[in-house]
Amino acid sequence: MRQKAFVIVLAVLIMTLSLVWYRGVAPGLQPASQTDLLGTVWPDPRPLPEFQLSDHSGETFDRDRLRGQWTLMFFGYTSCPDICPTTMFTLRNVAAEMDKSGVTAPTVVLVTVDPQRDDAANLARYVGNFNPDFFGVRGPDDELHVLTMQIGAMYERDAADEQGNYDVAHSASLFLVDPQARMHAVFSPPHKPADIAQKLTAIRLQYEQG
Repeated sequence: MRQKAFVIVLAVLIMTLSLVWYRGVAPGLQPASQTDLLGTVWPDPRPLPEFQLSDHSGETFDRDRLRGQWTLMFFGYTSCPDICPTTMFTLRNVAAEMDKSGVTAPTVVLVTVDPQRDDAANLARYVGNFNPDFFGVRGPDDELHVLTMQIGAMYERDAADEQGNYDVAHSASLFLVDPQARMHAVFSPPHKPADIAQKLTAIRLQYEQG
């Protein structure tokens, strides 16, 4: 037990030390605290599996689309009454915060968990209402499951009522994929734009310096 406790303490210490040099954040963004980042960044980023979805323009959206850039994913749907529009509005503000400070924001991707109702045109309208640079992504459940199971997102559709209406329970977290198409960090709710922008900046600095 003592050896196990020592290993845990040592791992936490190493990660803490690795975050000490978060410096040089762009003007307007203060560095995120070490404690906050310890609860956000995965200690061992995990490569995502091969999957094949499509974006709101009908172009293939697969693992290769994630390479060479930072991507912030949210799993939701356009008929969502509360969590989704609130989160998308937050993501719009995150992008604005980073742009204001001269920091490149990650690519924002809404992956619909309701592809039956969210066709490409519906997704395009929805994400465009928040930011024209956002992407809506959809695909069959088997491909969607490949991604959600690996990334740690969950969803479950309710039974439809007599009019065919139904809700979908889903994860409210934001999932950060790094330029190597690896699961890199998770942002759990509640989401605050300034806090997320600070963490994203710090995470990218760590990645570039390490």
